Amino acid sequence: MTVDTQTAQEHANLAPSKLIEESLKRGEGTLTNTGALLVTTGKRTGRSPADRFVVKEPSTADSIEWGSVNRPFDSDKFDALWERVQSRLEGRDKFVAHLHVGEHSITIYR
Repeated sequence: MTVDTQTAQEHANLAPSKLIEESLKRGEGTLTNTGALLVTTGKRTGRSPADRFVVKEPSTADSIEWGSVNRPFDSDKFDALWERVQSRLEGRDKFVAHLHVGEHSITIYR
């Protein structure tokens, strides 16, 4: 796949109708007879509960119940993984959503 860094865009906080429009334009999904967006994800259809990791760092180390559900992940390994993700996304369109979960704000990249 050729990546064109000149045309890469960041789409932030798009309304659902715009996200659907973009998905259809990109051939990533189709509309059902009820108007819902249908996307076929292939073999990877969800997240495995056994694949949950939390970065263990000083501000949260003592406040998380560590175990088989909240498995610790080294911050150095996370930083290296994040660098790989950023390299993979370089020159590609990005879809960003700024969301609120409970009392905290988070940013999600696609």
